[in-house]
Amino acid sequence: MPKVHPFSAAVKVAAACAAVFAAPVLAEETHGEMVVTANRVETKSEKIGSAVTVITAEQIERSQKTTVAEVLRDVPGLAVSQAGGAGRTTAVRIRGAESYHTKVIIDGIDMSDPSRSQPSYEFGNLLTADIERIEVVRGPQSLLYGGEAVGGVINIITRKGQGKPRVSANAEIGSLHTYSAGTNVSGSQDRVSYAFGVTHFETDGISVASDRTGNSEHDPYTNDTANARLGLKLTDIWDVEAAGRFTRAKVDTDAWSGGIARDDDNIQRTFERSARLATNLVLLDGRFKNTVAYSISEAERDIRAGRRYSNGARSFFDGESQKLEYQGTAKLTPDNHTIVFGVENKQDSTKQSNMAKDVTDTGYYVDYQFSPLDSLFLTMGGRLDDHQTFGTHKTGRGTAAYLVDATATRLHGSYGTGFRAPSLYELFHPTYGNQSLKPEESRGWDAGIEQQLLNGRAAVDVTWFDNRIQNLIQWNNTYNNIASTRARGAEVSGHFDVTQDLRLNATYTFTDSRNNTTGQMLARRPKNQASFGAAWQPLEGVTTDATLRAVGRQFDSATSNYIGGFVTFDLAAAYQLTDWAKVYGRVENLLNKQYEEVDTYGAPGRMVFAGVKASF
Repeated sequence: MPKVHPFSAAVKVAAACAAVFAAPVLAEETHGEMVVTANRVETKSEKIGSAVTVITAEQIERSQKTTVAEVLRDVPGLAVSQAGGAGRTTAVRIRGAESYHTKVIIDGIDMSDPSRSQPSYEFGNLLTADIERIEVVRGPQSLLYGGEAVGGVINIITRKGQGKPRVSANAEIGSLHTYSAGTNVSGSQDRVSYAFGVTHFETDGISVASDRTGNSEHDPYTNDTANARLGLKLTDIWDVEAAGRFTRAKVDTDAWSGGIARDDDNIQRTFERSARLATNLVLLDGRFKNTVAYSISEAERDIRAGRRYSNGARSFFDGESQKLEYQGTAKLTPDNHTIVFGVENKQDSTKQSNMAKDVTDTGYYVDYQFSPLDSLFLTMGGRLDDHQTFGTHKTGRGTAAYLVDATATRLHGSYGTGFRAPSLYELFHPTYGNQSLKPEESRGWDAGIEQQLLNGRAAVDVTWFDNRIQNLIQWNNTYNNIASTRARGAEVSGHFDVTQDLRLNATYTFTDSRNNTTGQMLARRPKNQASFGAAWQPLEGVTTDATLRAVGRQFDSATSNYIGGFVTFDLAAAYQLTDWAKVYGRVENLLNKQYEEVDTYGAPGRMVFAGVKASF
């Protein structure tokens, strides 16, 4: 009898469940839910042509995942790779695009770090504490969000104060001497709302360099994060809001030598600071909203290299982004015609051990959202970017959603183009930079069908996508434009409410991403990924959550090796002791699977955690 590979079997199970049930795992895709990110204005989910996944605070709490990267692993179309355990370099790629093609926004603040070689956000330091909602929009979104949104947008919204004062606190302990604790205070009174939170996380960790290549030392990690949101309603039509976030992290890492990761005593200290101040003025009986905002994000990385391979060399990387923006939203009619328009002026700057540079980009955009028929919802728009170095570039996007009420079917699709200018590091680094680089240009489309089943108790959504990038910038001794890349594939997702107390979820993603010149697969993008989840409430006050995740074989360009596929299983449970107290626990990687997401970098084995949460 032929041997069945565990990944192949898991994929078949998850894909079959998705085909029968349907709707994204960790997603609330029910008709009528309001989504902001897709169109930069609240829009009912069934009217959106782009592929969207929404993750709520309730779902995050039930899964007990401590980092946003862990949550995103279950979103269709996303590939997450982490170089080691907690706190290590973590990349999120959408539909085969690069990680720096993922626009990350927290409370309206662009979080990309311009000091990085290819500006992106470091997900390794982002904890789930105090997050109210995550919206993921897949496919080119440069029209509304600029050049870094070639692959898509991840919009993270933290808790906003409302109602009576509320205090919550939690503490957790687990494997590898892992400890975490946090508290949050929130509420509102009259015209003022407030929310404040602090979280501490620490762990002895695993060896960043994989133990399969002879490495064994533990590499610890600590993280302290604080966030705040404030709101003040000055009049019935005018309000002011502010948000701020601070993260301090310290991580021990290992060295890269002889083509593999090896034990060393590298230390990196990271400081992230961000803030946003915005004011909203609503005119014409609510039909014309005006928003003016200023935001700033800073990231500092101080690195001391190990003495085994780098003689203790020190370096620093400081990046800062400032943005001043205006957005107008005009509802020409109550339901059928809306125009969103705006202007953004963004300045990126970096100071590093051997360079200091800055650049300014101004973007102008307009997006027209209209419904020519009761069941047809369209958007179309354009953007003009005026880049200090590369001049003007035009991008655009169009989307469509069509509802067939008789069969409970929704057809959806989108097409968009994108533009990304080379980063300051890619252009001006004295050793690796290349001032002859051209901007990257992209175009992508998707088309899908969502089918409701069993009177809405189940649904299935299947989406096909195709994304192409010209002049992609990659490093090979220096940074160079390669001819082009193409990523195409399919996303299948679903849910089935078996009973009021049992929900099953499944997703499957197929991604074929290649360099069109060489035919080589692009790095760290598995061709096959699948997940299957079950949320069950067996007794009053008891909740359980189980997730089976399967990731297929993938190429790693750093070593020119293929990383084998793997299957992991996580289990979480919680019990509500009283109205204000809850105990919980979970087992991650229950089967103790040995695997890697980045070649020669380790991943944790089986880990057990327990905690308590109180709310007043």
